[in-house]
Amino acid sequence: MEFTKVKYAVSEKVAIISMDSPKNMNAFDEVMLDELEEAIHMADADANVKSILLNSTTTKAFSAGGDVASMYDGIKNHAKDEFVAEFGKSIAKMANVTKAIRKSPKPVVGAVQGACAGAGFNVALACDYVIATQASVFIQAFVKLGLIPDAGGIYLLTRSCGLNKGMELALTGDMIFADDAKALGFVAEVIEDDDAFAEAAMKRAKKFTYGPSTSYEYMKKLCWESEFLGFEEYVKKEVEAQMVCGATEDFFEGVSAFCEKRRASFK
Repeated sequence: MEFTKVKYAVSEKVAIISMDSPKNMNAFDEVMLDELEEAIHMADADANVKSILLNSTTTKAFSAGGDVASMYDGIKNHAKDEFVAEFGKSIAKMANVTKAIRKSPKPVVGAVQGACAGAGFNVALACDYVIATQASVFIQAFVKLGLIPDAGGIYLLTRSCGLNKGMELALTGDMIFADDAKALGFVAEVIEDDDAFAEAAMKRAKKFTYGPSTSYEYMKKLCWESEFLGFEEYVKKEVEAQMVCGATEDFFEGVSAFCEKRRASFK
């Protein structure tokens, strides 16, 4: 596959997968999602790769989540049934990325800078080890659009920081800063100096290349067995639920309000 929105490189046994769509803050469209999934599978298949570093080429965002501008275009210019069907395909692809990360036999380090919102937040949650800059912010932004967390969001979030806190973040869409994210447990390391961040993230990914690959692989397999065995069935229900939400007037209003830079008026 020729990558257009993702950069892929291997350095010192680390596969570096960089989201590269800075104009829209790495918002997830189908091209980006397909390329991310393919890049992870490439790293899995490469015997010379011992760990994976997932990052961004822009310091402004790890990912802003779903492509709201594209949703707005779909709402305005396509029949409702047609739009909802295409929307459902994108939601399923988002879950494929988080599943690929969780099922990868190799440690995946998520390096978060700037905004980490919506599905971007959930992609970070799927990583095995998250390192973030002091200025990073995490937002379960779905409720602001009249949606539910996708990319396995509720499943990942409640297992990361507990049922009550996970539901609080999903229900409110409140912004979480890096230090608070570390306290809640879904960020492992916070780097204060932005200039030192790229080096620190690579250093962490390289540490995993020195470790026992077979042990890491079985740790991840057992983690899947103990915590994620129901993930694939959950995701099917998530897609169904998101399509129901995606057909509501609240969703159309939430997307319109976001793109028109006004406060949403939900029914």
